[in-house]
Amino acid sequence: MALKHLSKFTEFNALLFLSHKELRFISASHWIEKNDNGSEIEKGVKVSLIIYRDNSEYPDEKNNLGQQLLVKVPFASMEDYATFQPMITPCEVIDIEKAVVYGEYRNQLSLTATVVEVTEFKEL
Repeated sequence: MALKHLSKFTEFNALLFLSHKELRFISASHWIEKNDNGSEIEKGVKVSLIIYRDNSEYPDEKNNLGQQLLVKVPFASMEDYATFQPMITPCEVIDIEKAVVYGEYRNQLSLTATVVEVTEFKEL
C-alpha cells in the first residue's frame, strides 16, 4: 500500500543543516519562471554556492564537502551579487523562506532564502 502526501509531514531543519558549513559563492543567474499564459516573469536571482567546509556530524564517514547548493533569492537583482567572487566570497544563507527535500532518494534540496556575504567568521 502506498501512502500519499507523506512528504508534507517530513520537516527539514535547514538552519541545523547549514550551521556547521562554510559556503562560498560560485555564480548568480536570473531566476525566471513562466506563468500560466506562458509569459516569463523574473522572480529574482538563483545563487549557486559550494560547501567549502563541512564540520557537521554524520552517522558515517561521508560528508557534503564540495557539493553545490542552489538558492532562489526572491526580489534580488544581479547587481546584488556583482562584487561576489567565485570560490572566494564566503556566504551565509539567511531568512529561509522555504527548504524542501525532494527526489526519489530524498537527496535533493530546494532552498528559497537570502544569500549574503559573510563579513565576520563564526566558529564552525
